[in-house]
Amino acid sequence: MNRFEGRTVIVTGAASGIGAACVRRLHAEGADVVAADVSPEAVEKIVAEFGGSERVKGAVIDVRDAAAALALAEETRGRLGRLNGLVNCAGITGVATILDVEPDKLERVMAVNLGGTVNMCQAFARTVQDDTGSRAIVNISSGAGVMGVPNRLPYVASKFAVSGITKSMCPELGPFGIRVNAIAPGMTRTPLVEYMLQDPEAVARIKAAHPIGRMGEPEEIAAVIVFLLTDDASFMTGAVVSVDGGQTACL
Repeated sequence: MNRFEGRTVIVTGAASGIGAACVRRLHAEGADVVAADVSPEAVEKIVAEFGGSERVKGAVIDVRDAAAALALAEETRGRLGRLNGLVNCAGITGVATILDVEPDKLERVMAVNLGGTVNMCQAFARTVQDDTGSRAIVNISSGAGVMGVPNRLPYVASKFAVSGITKSMCPELGPFGIRVNAIAPGMTRTPLVEYMLQDPEAVARIKAAHPIGRMGEPEEIAAVIVFLLTDDASFMTGAVVSVDGGQTACL
């Protein structure tokens, strides 16, 4: 399929996990992709996967920097003449309870997961608000953005916030023809959770928590993200879509 031929999409957190899976899927479907991440080495590595393809460009960015976010959006549109999609995969985890969470940790997780998403959405919207044609944003919330999770207070706070701002942006950006949705993945096999997979008891808990009997793969999450960017999802905006193997349905 070439659903994205002639379209440009920025993916943050693009160097690994769900972000990297999105870059691969979008490239396979004909998109011009800007693979953005905070690590220069990681950006170089993901871009190198495509053997010098002109349709994948790297960008080093700290999404906490609003000015850098706007510069990336404007430069992308200026260079390619269009900017059609944004996928906000950049994020970090945060382990703490209400009894022991430290202000610095809470602020850092919120700055990346919430602040970075706001910065990129604002930059995208300001850059393309007067354009026509397909324009869509997909934010990454989490199962922890629709349900409580113990010992993950900073992360839960940030992901509930991402779910909330997605719904708030819907009526604000709709008049410009910009759709904005979020997905809420269940446990997915990414570098953020690899340490858990070394513990057989943790693996058993993960399987038990998902009615489908396993954790998700990045490619499965990317498939839904990419769908939300396509015209097949043209009447979808303001949604937070669970992609979690049934985890939240069975609470």
